[in-house]
Amino acid sequence: MIMTESYDIHELIERARQDPDAFSALYRRYLPRVYRYLFIRLGNSQDAEDITSKVFTEVLEGLINQRYRENGKFAVWLFTIARRRLIDFYRQRPAVSLEKAALFDPDPFDQIQFSDNKTRLKELLSRLDEDKQELIRLRFAGGLSFAEIASLEGKSESAVKMMTHRIIHWLRENWEDKNV
Repeated sequence: MIMTESYDIHELIERARQDPDAFSALYRRYLPRVYRYLFIRLGNSQDAEDITSKVFTEVLEGLINQRYRENGKFAVWLFTIARRRLIDFYRQRPAVSLEKAALFDPDPFDQIQFSDNKTRLKELLSRLDEDKQELIRLRFAGGLSFAEIASLEGKSESAVKMMTHRIIHWLRENWEDKNV
């Protein structure tokens, strides 16, 4: 029998509620996505690691205490918690802009190899308003689906798809204008 993604997640959640050691499967599945999203928002690995740790601690506590009730929307709940922890962090420190975050790549080889493209992308992303930057972060750094972003943002899935398409089209158009 082939398990669907949502059924698999549901099973992992139920196991984690009963046995905190079973939480490791959820942690391994979502850690890279949450960390990447936080790293891009924060601009340094230490803060991203600290907040990622807080997010997953809160998620585990929430599962054990039955605070998660949105079957099929686990990623939305997880990223809602991540965003709340970011808000708490920003209350204590100023935010790092997306363009500054692009300068802090954890892989030095990648930083050297793609520095020209990153500089160009950073410049283009900085021209987007904060809502559009957040959409790009959620989609590409957080790896959320259009449906998950729609639920998180309180918009329709088609509106999120259209906005994402328009942003990518704008980026491509402006990228090509500069590189002609």
